Parts: sequence; C-alpha cells; structure tokens
Amino acid sequence: MDNEEEIFNPLEIRLECLRMAVEFGTQRDVLNPVELADKYYSWVVDEGSVEKRPQDHRKDDSPKSAQKTRSVRSVG
Repeated sequence: MDNEEEIFNPLEIRLECLRMAVEFGTQRDVLNPVELADKYYSWVVDEGSVEKRPQDHRKDDSPKSAQKTRSVRSVG
C-alpha cells in the first residue's frame, strides 16, 4: 500500500485525536481530554471529509484563474 493511499481505521483516528488533545490541549483539556478528542474526531470525520472539500482554492470551485491579478511589486 502506498504511503499516500494509507487509510486509518476509526480506532486509529480516535487514538490520534486523543493524542493531539493531550499534546496540544490546555491544562484544563489535559485533565479531561476525551471531550476535546471527540471534537477533533467529529471534525475529521464530518467536516474534513473529501466530499465537502473544494476542488480548488476558489470559493466558487471554478477552474479559471483571476482576470486581473494583483501584484505586490509594480512593473515598470
């Protein structure tokens, strides 16, 4: 199996969310990391799903590039 195509089972995802809650949570979160881990898990499973991701960086998902691009430096 390719590294890019690696799929985690739900238990591995939950454990990773729990690890992140303990590692990156506040002191209050570390005392009860399950609540924060559940928030992380629901975000990963629901909001982070492939179906809801935009195809491009544009808000309307159109493949066109901007007609008038702005430049930081002036030309000329």
